Amino acid sequence: MPKVPALGSTETSAANTVLHCTWLWHVMCNNDSQRARIAVKQEMALQAAQGLPQRGGAERMHYDSSHRYENRRPAPMDVPGLMSIASDKKATRRFVRSPRLSCHVPLWLTALLAVVALPLISLAQSPPRSSLLDRRSAQVTPQEVALQNKRCLNCHGQSHISELTPSERRVMVGLVPSDEGLVAPDEPSQGAGQNAQELPPIDEEPAVRPGLYLGPNTLDRGVHADLRCIDCHRKAATLPHAVHLPPADCTGACHAEPGIDVLRSIHAEMKVKGDKQAPTCATCHGSHEILPKSDMESLVFPLNVVKVCGDCHEQHSKNTPEGYAPSDHVAAYIDSAHGRAVTGSGLVVAATCADCHGHHEVHPAADSQSLVHRENVPRTCGQCHMGVDATYRTSVHGQKLEAGDERAPVCTDCHTAHEITRANTPDFKKGLVEECGDCHDNPDMTETGRATFYETYRQSYHGQVTKLGSNLAARCSDCHGSHNILPKADSLSRLHPTNLVSTCRGPGGDCHAGANRNFITFDPHADFKDRERYPVLYAVWMYFVIVMSAAFGFFGLHCILWFLRSAVERVKNGNGHKVDRRGPGIRRFTVLNRVNHVFVIITFFGLTLTGMPLLFADQLWAQRLATFFGGGVAAGLWHRFFAIMLIGNFTVHMIGLVRSARRHNNNMVRNWLLGPRTMLPRIKDISDCIGMFRWFVFGGKKPRFDRWTYWEKFDYWAEIFGTGIIGGSGLLLWFPTFFSNFVPGWMFNVAMIVHGYEALLAVGFIFTIHFFNAHLRMEKFPVDDVIFSGQLPEEEFIIERPEEHARLVANGTLDELRVPPPAPWVRPLAIVIGILAMLIGVGLVALIILAGLQVL
Repeated sequence: MPKVPALGSTETSAANTVLHCTWLWHVMCNNDSQRARIAVKQEMALQAAQGLPQRGGAERMHYDSSHRYENRRPAPMDVPGLMSIASDKKATRRFVRSPRLSCHVPLWLTALLAVVALPLISLAQSPPRSSLLDRRSAQVTPQEVALQNKRCLNCHGQSHISELTPSERRVMVGLVPSDEGLVAPDEPSQGAGQNAQELPPIDEEPAVRPGLYLGPNTLDRGVHADLRCIDCHRKAATLPHAVHLPPADCTGACHAEPGIDVLRSIHAEMKVKGDKQAPTCATCHGSHEILPKSDMESLVFPLNVVKVCGDCHEQHSKNTPEGYAPSDHVAAYIDSAHGRAVTGSGLVVAATCADCHGHHEVHPAADSQSLVHRENVPRTCGQCHMGVDATYRTSVHGQKLEAGDERAPVCTDCHTAHEITRANTPDFKKGLVEECGDCHDNPDMTETGRATFYETYRQSYHGQVTKLGSNLAARCSDCHGSHNILPKADSLSRLHPTNLVSTCRGPGGDCHAGANRNFITFDPHADFKDRERYPVLYAVWMYFVIVMSAAFGFFGLHCILWFLRSAVERVKNGNGHKVDRRGPGIRRFTVLNRVNHVFVIITFFGLTLTGMPLLFADQLWAQRLATFFGGGVAAGLWHRFFAIMLIGNFTVHMIGLVRSARRHNNNMVRNWLLGPRTMLPRIKDISDCIGMFRWFVFGGKKPRFDRWTYWEKFDYWAEIFGTGIIGGSGLLLWFPTFFSNFVPGWMFNVAMIVHGYEALLAVGFIFTIHFFNAHLRMEKFPVDDVIFSGQLPEEEFIIERPEEHARLVANGTLDELRVPPPAPWVRPLAIVIGILAMLIGVGLVALIILAGLQVL
């Protein structure tokens, strides 16, 4: 007898189907009961080999003397093809016992019929990928499904099944107690083919199994409502079924394509490695009540996907090699733009875990097949951000990525992966420069390799203000663009000469509304230390390097030697004679002079404390100092306020000088400019300076000083020129678009160097050299209060200014300058103010030095 062709496999060909059916037809037409019985048994054996449901055990089928099929329990057979006819008892009787089919049909005629029918059946055959579900639904009615499932629900629909002990559960599936343990009642059947020795010990099984219970209508709502239990749990087709059934097979004929994807994923790889936490189909989709994706209660509904993925990864995933915890990934996503859109706004179109990482075929980010692999990120993000993706592809970054440059940034480099925020939020804008700096803080990307674009931006006003937390100054994307970054030579680039004016003006004129062709010659990335490319800026910088070195070198040595000589004199002569401050004094400064000096103190400290944070914006102390004034923007407003005050005070001082010159109208040149009271340098100042150094080294007598000493004159003229330099450069930077009508834009680069380094020179000199000369030297410590009281005790005046005292006595004008002593509270107040000023000044200088040494 020929072998029965296989039937029931998803790969069954049309030829096998025809041969199978015609062979059975030939057997039954010949009415050979023995052959028919053999055919049925072979068919059942084939089904068992292929894992298809069949009858056995308590539902065995037998062939009686009447040549008909009978069932001890009526239930439809799940046999694809011709054998499904056996599910209907009446149809079976008619087919087997029909007298018209009792004649013998030659086998060659049957084969001929098969050859003729083969082409017709091939045309009508469903596509190769047709699912078992499609074929089953055409054969099994809802009533039959309910009837079949009732068989399973007779047990699993009882709530107490979840509370049975392991022993009770084994008895329920057909094992009975004996001396050898729990064994099958007779020979092992197809379903219950496990004896006590093959089963694991009972104490290794869970005490209760809540999952065994299926509540009322559990299956009715799901997408598998028209499926039978045994369609998924095939090994349960025979009752009693085995103690331990394999998991439901979802990846067979029904879900073949997703199953293949899952087998290629990291989740399947985890399963193969024995990871018990590896997710299965039920982990993500549910087990029995699997709802369609469009149902809001479905586990894979967009609003629920984050919880499903997040719960699993938070509990079971390990930290990354960099120490990043999975819980941080989930928390970052929840707080991101995507996460807020999903969890807060309920936007089902917002990206979830599955949208970026994939649904079934999930791979690690390092895998080239992963949707979040660097090369695939633009395409993955572009599924939602299609317009942005198209723009990115034409940009410098996109073209580099297309060319295979691994350094080319992709979406996640700038926007991050999970901590994505809206691009117009302050947090994103604050971090934008750092994101660009990750790549562009590289000398290889510059034309000379000296300073990086990131460094030069940080040294610019834009970079300094941004570092202090302001969102008003231009960042990288404001000038270069965001997704549409193009080379400067490209006519569509925002930095192309034809587009640069509009770029500097900003959208709607929000930046530099009055920008013109002069203005755009300003270079925001100018490196003043690059002698070849920026010779003018280099020369200005070198000027300040020389001036600052000379000033601090000369007067620093002056202070050190003075301190050492004073210490030697103190050791030799003791503390010396204390001056009586209760007697009359000699007036040194007018009320206008004293008011001017008070305003100089206020404006200088105000400008220093609000300006130094900008110059050292990358330092933490500078950022906190700016925060004290209300942030970078507020500190800038305060800086401008003190600048106006400085200009006003300077103007008042100039008016006072004019009035003083007019009082010497007859002898202005002789007495006011060249006389002993002049603030202009004289030959005597040089001789006094030489005399002081002689005293520092050899001791003896000090030079005899007149109205002003050489170091006081230096302080005065340094303040006058410094105010002009700082004020002039500050006005250029304050009103750049206005001054661009008169000067080229590169002058603003010069102004930035001048303004910053002149401020450093002033701060360093006043808070060190001037403080020593006026307050810290032993003769004056802790403070020289002459600028507050306007007078010196006469005894002290004679010691300090012997030349002036002799001249005033000679011309008889000393009595005109003699005044009553100051109020008792003046000196204590002066001491408090002086000490506070010195603490602030010296502390700030220390921070500046440490910042310059890159210690902080």
